[in-house]
Amino acid sequence: MVHPRRLCQLLPLPLLIVCLTGCWDRTETNDIAFVLTSAVDLEDDGKFRVSYMLPLPGSMGGASGGGGGTAGGKSYYIDSDVGNTFHEANTRLQMRMSRRLFLSHRRTIVIGEKLAKKGIGVIFDTVPRSPESRMTSFLVITKGKGYDLLNTEPKFERFPAEVIRELTKSRQSLGTSTKDIGITLSFNSDPILTYLEPKQSQASKEPSHEIQMIGYGQFKGDRLVGIYKNHEAEGLMWLRNHVKEYLVSFPPEEGNANEISITVTKGQTQIKPRLQQDKVIFDILIDANGSVKEDLSNLDLNKAKVMRRVEKQLAEQIIKSIQAAVKQMQKEGTDSAHLGLTLWRSHPYEWNNGIEAKWEAYLKDAEFRIHVSATIEETGLINKNVIKEGM
Repeated sequence: MVHPRRLCQLLPLPLLIVCLTGCWDRTETNDIAFVLTSAVDLEDDGKFRVSYMLPLPGSMGGASGGGGGTAGGKSYYIDSDVGNTFHEANTRLQMRMSRRLFLSHRRTIVIGEKLAKKGIGVIFDTVPRSPESRMTSFLVITKGKGYDLLNTEPKFERFPAEVIRELTKSRQSLGTSTKDIGITLSFNSDPILTYLEPKQSQASKEPSHEIQMIGYGQFKGDRLVGIYKNHEAEGLMWLRNHVKEYLVSFPPEEGNANEISITVTKGQTQIKPRLQQDKVIFDILIDANGSVKEDLSNLDLNKAKVMRRVEKQLAEQIIKSIQAAVKQMQKEGTDSAHLGLTLWRSHPYEWNNGIEAKWEAYLKDAEFRIHVSATIEETGLINKNVIKEGM
């Protein structure tokens, strides 16, 4: 006869057996094709082209690749197809793949220039619908076709997808993720996207096909209308209060063609909007810090007077970059610096009762008063060229 206590211990066993039914909906790793990055393009006939970069399992054992049927030792495979919609092109790709396309590892989406000029709004009807698509993936623009950018062959990284991701991350503070762009567009504002292009290396032997960041795509709504390059891109960083390290070079004296190079190490921007009758005035207050990286002008930076002059000229260079960005915005009628949001926060009543409806006209007529306080904190381990005394 079974003891009552023993019987109580045996009763849960049938329930446990029911729970141990196995993983009936499991997905094996060897049934999945991991998407590293993708590209979307607009063809001349109006159809959409979708391209995927996928690692080849047979080539992932060693750094040099060479397996899995690849040509030239590549450890990845690129394929694309066209369709009347993105999903149709994606379905056509899936029909000739033995593994299911898996998007959770995708970190970047490359948009061809032609599609960007027509409008990227269509992407936000596709990407957010898939639970596998990460809203933290970076959106980038490329000159020409996104398919061509995926087919570059950088030497320093194993996959072109890694180069695209790292270049975009280096400027990620300006907000080029899918989530950031989607939020900006949902508020009827103007986003910016990292702008990349293929670039032939300068190597004398076996030049490689690299990827280069040249600035930011300037959008009016969801359409590409211009590019922020060089000074415009630097000024945009200041206006959006997201300054990362960048180099400024300029001749510190009239008649002296030799330049001094200063790295802007950090900066802080305050934008204070004011209304003056029917005009908007933006007071832009900037604190900038820098360090001397190279001085070919042979200045004596030990002298306070010389240092103050260099700091003043650094401030002037920052002002010029901001003015260049403002000019670019006013030319195309875009609010890439989200100045309208700043004005709305400080003057909500005026914004909601007239300014919002005519914001583009207000922005073109706005006055920008820029005040920069620049400080050079470091001159390096030396204040002047160590061999100048003996020359």
